[in-house]
Amino acid sequence: MSAQLELFPAAPPPSGSLRESERKLQALYDRMAGQFGLSPATIVVTARRATGGVIQYGSPHIIRISAFMSEEDRKETLLHETAHAICHERWGPCEGHSPRFWVIARRLGVTRKSAPETERLAAIRAANARYAYRCIGCAEEWTRRTPFGRARLCASCEGKGRPSRLVLVRRPKRTSR
Repeated sequence: MSAQLELFPAAPPPSGSLRESERKLQALYDRMAGQFGLSPATIVVTARRATGGVIQYGSPHIIRISAFMSEEDRKETLLHETAHAICHERWGPCEGHSPRFWVIARRLGVTRKSAPETERLAAIRAANARYAYRCIGCAEEWTRRTPFGRARLCASCEGKGRPSRLVLVRRPKRTSR
């Protein structure tokens, strides 16, 4: 069995640069809050997240964004979380990543549908992946630490209206007793 990789092998960026990034992102959010009539939010750039961001609704909302991403990825993440804040104000907290959410996110300038993956996180996922599945439709490979409990469809193909099954192509070798 291989050793588990550390999620944060290096020291986080200097706190001075993180505070400057927080200041810029806070100013961007405040402009959008005024434009869309949003509740106030506190922006926190944190070294406790490997990638992406999260919004905690409240008064004020708290938006946490990973310190391990580039400035551009942090801005994209803030726009994504701001779209969640807009949906929360208009339709409540259960809106999630609905079609309405994506319309608003695109309008704000969000270009990607998933969090940016740092090189370190990709290496950890690859090291921890023990089961591999391949889509018979698009030939994409999906990896997991644990096996699926039942047959699954490729999320990418299903989203395009062409449901296709995932087939198990790799599993861990049995250990001898």
